[in-house]
Amino acid sequence: MASEPTDQGFHDDVKTLTIRIFGNHETAELAAANLKAHGIECWVSADDCGGMYPNLTTASGVRLHVGASDAEAATALLNSEASPAEINKIEKEATASALPETVPLKKLAWGQIMAGIVMGVILCLLYQSSSKFGTKTYYQHTHDGKRAGAWVYRNGDPVKFLEDRNLDGTWDCWTYYEHGHMVRSESDENFDGKPDVFGTYSNNSTVTLEIDTDFNGIPDEFCSYKNGILQQLDVRPNGSKFTVTREVFQNGVLTEIWRGGDSAGHFNDVVRYDPFFNPIGTNSPAVFQLLLPASK
Repeated sequence: MASEPTDQGFHDDVKTLTIRIFGNHETAELAAANLKAHGIECWVSADDCGGMYPNLTTASGVRLHVGASDAEAATALLNSEASPAEINKIEKEATASALPETVPLKKLAWGQIMAGIVMGVILCLLYQSSSKFGTKTYYQHTHDGKRAGAWVYRNGDPVKFLEDRNLDGTWDCWTYYEHGHMVRSESDENFDGKPDVFGTYSNNSTVTLEIDTDFNGIPDEFCSYKNGILQQLDVRPNGSKFTVTREVFQNGVLTEIWRGGDSAGHFNDVVRYDPFFNPIGTNSPAVFQLLLPASK
């Protein structure tokens, strides 16, 4: 749809002319791109409410305007057939000025969704596992805020428990663990900062105890246990090589006391007791007489 140039008034204080009317915006824009490629300023207009009602262009068309001084050259250019090189140039410029094409989002397949869920669970488990690595300490406090104990964990397993029994700010009891089981302990009974009682354990039950009764750093009493129940107590002052006194227990109850032990393992006196700690027999009548209740 071509028309003779007509006066359309001014565009930015420049007299413009309509040199051609097209049936749609696409054809008009292509012609405008051709003119602009040759350095001719031009404008496209239509009575379609800014493109909101494209059907209105059917009646009045899409108009191509140029400056009055460029009307003759523009008309001649549109009337002439463009060369392949010019067409290629116009198409490139039109493509460059066009908005980028929107790529539609792809929907995830169920397999991809499940793989993502599984990967998330694995990463969560790895994080929880890694959070156990290293050594961590957890403190216990009294109601008034004093530090009473501390659990030490290594790679998620307990390795030590510390206790401040007199709440003086210094640990006085140490318990050690292997693979979650108690294996040995130390305690400071006179709170002088040095351990006085040393214990060993199996399956969390006491096996042995060594006690420093005079607090000189050397054990004097040696206790042995079976299934966590005291069986025997030997007195060897300051770590002596032989026992001077031995106490024998049954089910944790004292039944015999052996006294006067020598380096050969012999004892001068052996006294037997009933469950109420009353003497019931001895290998020495003199000792038995001394242990009997005084006659009234």
